[in-house]
Amino acid sequence: MTDKKNKVALVTGSAKRLGRAVAEIVAECGYDIVLHYNTSTKLEVAKVKNEFEKYGVEVFPVKANLSEVKEIKKLFKTIYNKFGRLDLLINNAAIFRKVDFFDINEKVFDEFINTNLKSVLFCSIEAAKLMNKSKEKNLQIINIASLGGILNWVDHMPYSVAKAGVIKLTQLMAKRLAPDILVNAIAPGTIWIDGDENKNVIINEKEKYPLKKFGKAEDITSLIKFLINENKYITGHTFIVDGGRSL
Repeated sequence: MTDKKNKVALVTGSAKRLGRAVAEIVAECGYDIVLHYNTSTKLEVAKVKNEFEKYGVEVFPVKANLSEVKEIKKLFKTIYNKFGRLDLLINNAAIFRKVDFFDINEKVFDEFINTNLKSVLFCSIEAAKLMNKSKEKNLQIINIASLGGILNWVDHMPYSVAKAGVIKLTQLMAKRLAPDILVNAIAPGTIWIDGDENKNVIINEKEKYPLKKFGKAEDITSLIKFLINENKYITGHTFIVDGGRSL
């Protein structure tokens, strides 16, 4: 265990796409980063680690399959052994794909629930245990939900059910963990990631947005920066960042 003065953050699924952008803004804010990944290659993770270290923080990569509670417990034991603390958890890791109603079976449903909802609950439980040992203030859990947890995305039913659960879980945890830990969620609409495949994005969907455009990573990261630097009184809230799509 190291005696670190920096605050420590875990961003799940932080080696690629939105999770990577989120973890970078947290690193920019001065947090040491637990760089969680599962399917990313070691080369991809090493590249991200090197890029984040330019902010003068420690970046500690850890591989874990968060759909399994035993691996979640192992992850947090590793964090405790390394840093002895955790100040911020951002539950970002998730899977997303289209599934027709009649193609849903138990295996498919469990995959979405385990990865997108159960992992949020059990990561938050383990994080709160660590945070409860801390004398620091402004301890926070931020859940990345989805507009799919608010609107009725019929072609993404297991995903939407799981994300709706994340929104409700955010409210429940905020009430249970107050006053020491703030818990909020962000529900993005479609986020376009520059330099990424964005293979699940249907380009003409942007016409359904009042602002006639998709969001960018900075639309989410700017909100996260506000929450971790400025927020001291908002808890249990889900911030909808969707260019007006839910109106």
